[in-house]
Amino acid sequence: MKGIRWVFGGLLLGAVVVGSSGPAAAQLDGSCHASGTWQNAGLTVDAAQVGDKAVTVPRSDTVHWEGSVAGPPGEHSGSIWIELPPPFGTVEIDSWGGNGVTTSNDGFEEYDLPSLVPAGVVFTVSGEHTDANGTCTGHVNFKIDGSAVSSPLTWVSLAGTAGTGAGMFFVLRPLFRRVG
Repeated sequence: MKGIRWVFGGLLLGAVVVGSSGPAAAQLDGSCHASGTWQNAGLTVDAAQVGDKAVTVPRSDTVHWEGSVAGPPGEHSGSIWIELPPPFGTVEIDSWGGNGVTTSNDGFEEYDLPSLVPAGVVFTVSGEHTDANGTCTGHVNFKIDGSAVSSPLTWVSLAGTAGTGAGMFFVLRPLFRRVG
């Protein structure tokens, strides 16, 4: 989970000050800028240009993230969260606050997502940064490179579905016998 926080947090909030967490978003509303470059994959994402398309990222890599705001932020706060499918809601990845004068920040973060995180499934990471210049919000749709069947959870789910189907067959079988 720490890898997800740094990678997608680094891409997600378009405002960062020294001592706070990473910038950027794939779709930004507000006067901020953010980008991320995956070192091994050679993938660069400029948050202002991605829009709603899903960005496919490798299961592990090192990301160089950058973010900035229009002017000195002063008192600021923000957070990053993952929007999970219903009924799970949202999970906060990181939050920050404080007082600062720096208008940009960058860093390198390495991540390695476990095989239990399904590949090929679109997730949304959203965030917000508020400071003296206003509010910057954004989100990035992402999916892990690979096939949905590459996760062991897929096979467990398929086995559970087959087991449930077999159970339903045997339970409902008497209902479909001929009455003679």
